[in-house]
Amino acid sequence: MARYTLWEAVAPCWHEPLIRSGMPADPTPQQVAAWRASPRGRAVRPEVVEAIARRAQGESVSSIAADLGLGRRNLSTRLSTGVPALLEPWIEDVASWKLGREQGRSTAELADLYGVPEHLITVALDGWPDSSPAAEDVAAAALQLWRDGLDLDDIAAELEVPPARLRRWVQEGSVRLTPARLRTSQIVERFGWSPHMAVLYRESGVLPAPDGGKPPWWWSTTIARLERDTLTHRCEECGARLASAKGVAIHRGRVHGPAA
Repeated sequence: MARYTLWEAVAPCWHEPLIRSGMPADPTPQQVAAWRASPRGRAVRPEVVEAIARRAQGESVSSIAADLGLGRRNLSTRLSTGVPALLEPWIEDVASWKLGREQGRSTAELADLYGVPEHLITVALDGWPDSSPAAEDVAAAALQLWRDGLDLDDIAAELEVPPARLRRWVQEGSVRLTPARLRTSQIVERFGWSPHMAVLYRESGVLPAPDGGKPPWWWSTTIARLERDTLTHRCEECGARLASAKGVAIHRGRVHGPAA
């Protein structure tokens, strides 16, 4: 059986928290021992110990935070720092846990052998269980949050879904976020405006105030109304959509040059 370093044995999600707690990256056994021996006052509050045990059983951060009266982001931070602190008495044994698992020992056997809570072995070797909901479970809530103006990262955080996973669901169509949002560059491309015309229309109010966002965005329905009700003139040479005959003249002069 292969023997492991701490970095090979512990779940990758704990590398960064361990480094933040003073552990060197990919430490030698001597460095692990020195980390354990160094005094840093890493006591973990009882409510965080409880939260770690519950999170290890698959409960979501939101439900635990609500039950304990803690903020979700605050609890996430405490969980991240709490696990390395709880592992401290057994940090030099983590590699042996992985080896023991490969040799066929159960988590219960390892826990009994090393005198450690079962859930701490599982979390150390495997990380947190995935409590993220399925696409069909979040589709309606994601749509409502989208229409409330939240961006994708904020929606993912609210629903406790990894942002990359939510983006994949949107791309695949399993989560539909409508209406679409258009950035300035998309509007400029859609209507064939020059940069000067885009600035002019933004300043004069032809292009309505953004519906939200930094950088700004507009609902596709807002832009569809603009196209239908306001951009009633078209450049014969390139098809650009503009709000007036004067706008067409300015556009042609700047984009296509003076008439022959």
